Amino acid sequence: MLKEITMFEFQDFAQDHPLASLYQTPNYAIFKSEDDFDYDYLGYYENNQLVAATLMIYKNITFTSKYAYAPRGFLMDYQNLNLLQNFTKELKKYLKKKKIVFLKIDPLLIMRKYDPTTKALTYQEATNYKNIFEDLGYKKLKDNLYFESSLPRFDGYIDLKKYKFSNLNKNTRNKINNSIKKGLELIQGTREDLEIIYKFLEKQNSHKFKHYNDLYKAFASDNLMDLFLVKVDYEKFMANAKNAYEKELEKNNIYNEKLKQNPTEKNLRQKMLSDKLLVTYKNDIMAASSKYTDNELQEYIAGALVIKTKDTATIVYSGYDKRYRHLNANYFLHNALINYYKDNYDYLGLNGLTGDFTSNNPYHGLNEFKLGFKPLFYEYIGELDLIINDKVYDNLLLTGKLHQIFDKNA
Repeated sequence: MLKEITMFEFQDFAQDHPLASLYQTPNYAIFKSEDDFDYDYLGYYENNQLVAATLMIYKNITFTSKYAYAPRGFLMDYQNLNLLQNFTKELKKYLKKKKIVFLKIDPLLIMRKYDPTTKALTYQEATNYKNIFEDLGYKKLKDNLYFESSLPRFDGYIDLKKYKFSNLNKNTRNKINNSIKKGLELIQGTREDLEIIYKFLEKQNSHKFKHYNDLYKAFASDNLMDLFLVKVDYEKFMANAKNAYEKELEKNNIYNEKLKQNPTEKNLRQKMLSDKLLVTYKNDIMAASSKYTDNELQEYIAGALVIKTKDTATIVYSGYDKRYRHLNANYFLHNALINYYKDNYDYLGLNGLTGDFTSNNPYHGLNEFKLGFKPLFYEYIGELDLIINDKVYDNLLLTGKLHQIFDKNA
């Protein structure tokens, strides 16, 4: 039997469910309600026992048509095919009474796992579910490689219990180490600091400040949201740069003498590399000095919003000031968050990658950055629509209304 349940009944069921996520929480429902979504909680009972549940959100497409969305799918045992069949059958009846045109789902069913060594995706058991869902009346939407869907089809998680800095690729390790030398610090902020983070985010997506403010309010009210800023301390920056310059100058003098006495290619390479490092450290000293001149001894250059649910902390948004790209603040930020959460959580969610591993990928830099932390990387089944009213659904497709609602590039 399918019926509406209370928020507390849903919360009790959801909090320990294997498929629990930030998208199936009362906090997410409250957040989406600020964007004109209605919502309710549905539970399915067998022998008076709650065996499946979902947060269902609703929004108008036109004045007379509305769709439903179960973000990240239902909380249920999908391997129990009888349960899935019966749940779907009851759900169609329920949504038809509410005059819903279709239901969209994007379950956390893993289709393939990514091997960071071979850069290959290996198929998992969930590949059979495409046919299963289609037999039950769900329409499998076109798979995407990037971020076209409502939520990412490809996602990464850092296993905090197995995380070792030494296992990261060399480029990532070097950038983190360099950022630490620049005097960067992780600071936990409050809602008053949200406008600082917004400056780092407003150019990379179309969300207005209200979006982040609503998100923060919805999750911070239950202590499920953390806000972090990365600060550069120019006093430390200056001290580290001077120290590095002096040490490298001593090495440079040694390399210079070695090159004079033995002008080999190896000694020449050492001298040239040292010369480059001296220029870098000198530029750092000059950059820090200019901040002293302007009396700016500290500056925020990056930030992140993190949502905590069950055993996972998810970086839902992060950004940095592109003027300070050379400080590698994003690398510092992610490494600092790993260290911050590793004692109390099992995973750090990266909130989306792409399935395109070529250099032509428009998100190639983002992919390589996240893959540099050697995350567990999954491809999910993607989006499916359970069509309730075929005639209206087809008309919405023909008129382009669905495209306007769901195409992020529209």
